[in-house]
Order: sequence, then C-alpha cells, then structure tokens
Amino acid sequence: MGGILENLVNIGTIIGTHHLIGTVKVNSIFQEIDLIVGEKVLIEKKDIRKILTIKDIKRLNDRKLLINFYEINGIDQAKEINGYQIKIRRNLLPEKDSDEFYFTDLLGLQVYDNGTKIGDVLDVLETAAHNILIVIDKNEKEILIPIVEEFVKEIDFKSDKINVNLIEGMRE
Repeated sequence: MGGILENLVNIGTIIGTHHLIGTVKVNSIFQEIDLIVGEKVLIEKKDIRKILTIKDIKRLNDRKLLINFYEINGIDQAKEINGYQIKIRRNLLPEKDSDEFYFTDLLGLQVYDNGTKIGDVLDVLETAAHNILIVIDKNEKEILIPIVEEFVKEIDFKSDKINVNLIEGMRE
C-alpha cells in the first residue's frame, strides 16, 4: 500500500460526535470541502486505518467541520472513530503554484529539531500575529512552534519534513 499513502494530505482530526445519526465533528482548517464530497478518505489512528466515503460536509466555523460518512450509521459507530486523522489524496486538491501551499499541506509532516525528530504536525493554529504549528510528540504532548523564520528553517515537501530550530523551553 506504500505508494498510495505517500500522496495523502491530512485534513483534520475527528474530535467528537454530533447528533445521533453518526455525524462527526472534525477539527480542520481545510477550506476546499466541496471537492471531497463523495470521495473516499483514509482515517487513521496509531496503526488502525479505515477507508470511508464522505457523504456530506458542513463547515461549522473556521476551525470545525461536520462530516457524515456513508459507512457510519449511528452515534456508536461515530464514537469508535473519535481521535482518527482524516487523510485525502493530494490529487483531489486544486493545483497550485509550487511556492505556495495550504496550511493543510503541513499536517502530518515530520518535524525535526537539529536533525532529531520531535514529532508530527497535528494542526496549524492561525493567530493574528503569525501562524503556529501544533506538533504532537511521541508522548502525545503538544509543542507549539510559531511559523516564523527564526524557528522554522525549512519546509521540505519532497521528504515530508519540517526542519526547525527551537529555543530552550519550547519543548516543555
């Protein structure tokens, strides 16, 4: 399955259920929701992967989506997929110039501090001052890294890596 997985983009994380019919709430800043209705997506948590098909999506606010999957038909099934990340095929996204990227492109990238892997990008927090990478480390702890040149040295999409240079106290 290797070839397929490299071309996936993480668009968000299932954070809960909504109503009894199996709708899930998703933390996501993904904007192009119309493009993925009817498409198959991969959901993944630790080593468990499932393929689901998106029935419909509603944007709740700029950080949350409501998604119905054809395969999930009730709140009990919806609860089982809580905490899963949703990944879509990169080729479902509109083409863009090589030097621009969506924040969703950063989700799931591996983050390295001076050559040592510190975790994976879980989300991007948009603030007035600058955007912040939310990185989750192997202990499930969040590390917040402002996306500014001082800390984010290189975003390498070819190898799915972000090289950062953190200062004392950022990883605690």
